[in-house]
Amino acid sequence: MQFLIETDVLREYLISSKSGESFLRKALATGVCYTTMLNALELFRAADTKEATDAVMQLLMVVRVLGFNSRYAQTFAKMADEIEAKTGKNLTDREVMIVGMATTSKLTILTKDFFERYKGFQAISIQRSLQEVPAGE
Repeated sequence: MQFLIETDVLREYLISSKSGESFLRKALATGVCYTTMLNALELFRAADTKEATDAVMQLLMVVRVLGFNSRYAQTFAKMADEIEAKTGKNLTDREVMIVGMATTSKLTILTKDFFERYKGFQAISIQRSLQEVPAGE
């Protein structure tokens, strides 16, 4: 399995006890984990101490960070237009980037906080727990 890890899951890992079992730890044990430059930016903006910034840096060595390239812009915009036409929901630019990257890279988004919102787009693979992953995948 390959996952795109949303900011809420990354944040949970950073604030959880290191001995505790986190959603991210389970995901890393289950498959390959990615996040986006946008998620990394959100974490750095929330880091208010050197220790917090260092923790974000160490976290980003564990997951692969996907960047945005101009070649994606038109594809992401078209995908967003299709989702909006199909569902009647308006996507934020942040949502377009995350959903577009997951779709283009064939990744399942892992999130708790954004699960219902993304589920409503009816266009992506999304999970809020790893119990939803079939055994052997």
